[in-house]
Amino acid sequence: MYCFYDKTMEQNTSTTTLPNEYNRRCKCDYTLLEQDIMKNNKQITLLQLDNLRLSGKSIIFENQEIIAYNVVSNFKNRKIINIMVLSKTQSGKTGSMCATIKQFLEDTSNLIPIENVYIITGLSSCEWKEQTKERMPESIQNRVFHRSELPDTFVDEIKNKKNILIIMDEIQVAAKKGQTIYKSFDRAGLLNKQMLYENDVKILEYTATPDGTIYDLMKWNDASAKILAEMTEEYVSCHDLYENGRIKQYKELCGYNKDTGETSASILENIREIKTDVDNFDIPRYHIIRTKNGTDQDLTVQNFKHIFSSPDTYDFITYDRESEIEDINQTLSVQPAKHTFIFIKEMLRCAKTLKKRYIGILYDRYSKIPDDTAIIQGLVGRDTGYDNNGISICYTNIDSIIRYEKLWKSNFDDKSIMWNSKTTKYVNGILSGKNTFHDPRYYAGFSIASDEDDEAEDVKEPVIKKFKTQEEAKEYFSKELKEKLGGRGPNKIKSNNLGYYEATIRSNKQIYSCEEIKKERKYGLTENNYRFYPCYEDVTDKTTLQWWFVHY
Repeated sequence: MYCFYDKTMEQNTSTTTLPNEYNRRCKCDYTLLEQDIMKNNKQITLLQLDNLRLSGKSIIFENQEIIAYNVVSNFKNRKIINIMVLSKTQSGKTGSMCATIKQFLEDTSNLIPIENVYIITGLSSCEWKEQTKERMPESIQNRVFHRSELPDTFVDEIKNKKNILIIMDEIQVAAKKGQTIYKSFDRAGLLNKQMLYENDVKILEYTATPDGTIYDLMKWNDASAKILAEMTEEYVSCHDLYENGRIKQYKELCGYNKDTGETSASILENIREIKTDVDNFDIPRYHIIRTKNGTDQDLTVQNFKHIFSSPDTYDFITYDRESEIEDINQTLSVQPAKHTFIFIKEMLRCAKTLKKRYIGILYDRYSKIPDDTAIIQGLVGRDTGYDNNGISICYTNIDSIIRYEKLWKSNFDDKSIMWNSKTTKYVNGILSGKNTFHDPRYYAGFSIASDEDDEAEDVKEPVIKKFKTQEEAKEYFSKELKEKLGGRGPNKIKSNNLGYYEATIRSNKQIYSCEEIKKERKYGLTENNYRFYPCYEDVTDKTTLQWWFVHY
């Protein structure tokens, strides 16, 4: 086998290509013996895919075939290295992967060794790996890798290979510079545009929540493409659940007053709201509650047992890494004898498919400053798909669902929509990527004029001044900022009826911790304004109050 560059591929390009440079993926040429072996292996894989269909383990549907057709058609343009497929939660991404592999093999103009097809993820999840392998043909199962296997096993496998297809699932995970995917790609020589072209590397990515990766990938211009997957009418999205009145705003379920040693009345009222829904179900169901970690989980369970106090009617179990439950779906598949609350922590996030028939309530963990991706990929995401039971109710952050639908309808082109995630930033009303491994700055061979501006923006940090009183903050404004910004400085803030001071961020007026304000330090901040916040080192202790003045 050898790889060649056909000069005729340069037609209709305005740039001159130097002898050792490439502006398209090279095409590998194979001996007749190699071609015969690949054709035999192709037939074996196609038969394995058909067996998966017959057994019901991996059925390919018409909309997945359409996605596959669009992927294969796009890759016929040899300028394209990377394609991102955006597909809503539980809409059949694995089936789309199988359909793509099938169409690649059936297309006579494509000749690819089956041992050059890889499926990887940034998730650290043996569960994802086993679930994915079960739905893939045997000839590919040995090349399904999750996070811990990328730096060594995956890198060692693909080094020096040509004509490869890397399928990536849940692309938003571990996607920042310096994290596992970046380091693995760097070790494998994949952070080099010329090497990607020379070795005919094709990268196919799947996600429901691309976060900042999509905005950095689009800077690749004609070397990248995006495809939005179409769902059939039977599919139930998180926005469908919202429009059908089956989404409710989540609230705090763990509240403990150190002064009184009691749970606050508002917390118990929040749980009574759940009880109203639970008691309205016609049969006993499973109710999944995501809790905080540590002792907060125990406090949450105690709060529920206080409200759901009848042992003849309600049962309680936990599901975490120490739980005896190996597969939650084995539990969910059997109708419970009484309403059963399953308290989870650090489980059932993206990629996990749930048996939904007997599910009643799903309640995600409350956060004052929600991570929008964690919301969409959380319990509401697990309740979407083609097998929703039609009656479940999910408590989550409604605003995240509304903004996600707006992003989707705009093809993720509307950058005025704010999205809070680990790889996005929102500066001066513009959404963009933040240090993702897709950023062309981290690849040899890309030249993007706007990147220098982005880099300067990344390192620019506001000044945070901390004061014990509002009066000290006001005095600081008068001495240091009044001449530059004008005005009278911050208005006096009054405490609430409990003696706490509240701040307002994105119309959410509430008590904030110092850590939460630190995360929001750049929100709405420009060179010509400031932000003034009360915050607490410990939101349960009024004496830890601080006043933060934030400006550039």
